[in-house]
Amino acid sequence: MCDLNNSFSFRNFALNTVSKTTSGLSGCQIESIDHSEVEIRQFTEPLALKNGIDVGGVWLGGRHVRITGTIYGTSRSAAFASLASLEAVMLPEEGTFGYYDFPFTEGTLSVRPNGLRAVWDRRMYGGESADPLAIPWSVTMYAKDPDFA
Repeated sequence: MCDLNNSFSFRNFALNTVSKTTSGLSGCQIESIDHSEVEIRQFTEPLALKNGIDVGGVWLGGRHVRITGTIYGTSRSAAFASLASLEAVMLPEEGTFGYYDFPFTEGTLSVRPNGLRAVWDRRMYGGESADPLAIPWSVTMYAKDPDFA
């Protein structure tokens, strides 16, 4: 079980810190984390009657980590700047394989984000540029090892 009240940081970007001021909410908040999907690989023998082997061994595949959240900005420009910063964190650095440690309540996983997805809605447009804005986002990460360290 993952405690979403804890603060989470990925590559020095605070993912779960929202502050409330008189002008509104600002920051990033995690809405959900799902790290339960682990792929299982097994093969079946096509010539089971000839050699007596019907199935092979079972191997654990990769673990998928899905995170959804919301970026809050006291203005539209602040929200889009925070989204751009989060998007940069979710891309691999040059010269790496893109795996980074991500501490959870259960332990640490070495994960590779597969890019940030932002959901655009018609209601996000219109109004004044000084109006606050909330942008929902999601990311799917792939763990190098399915076991928590």
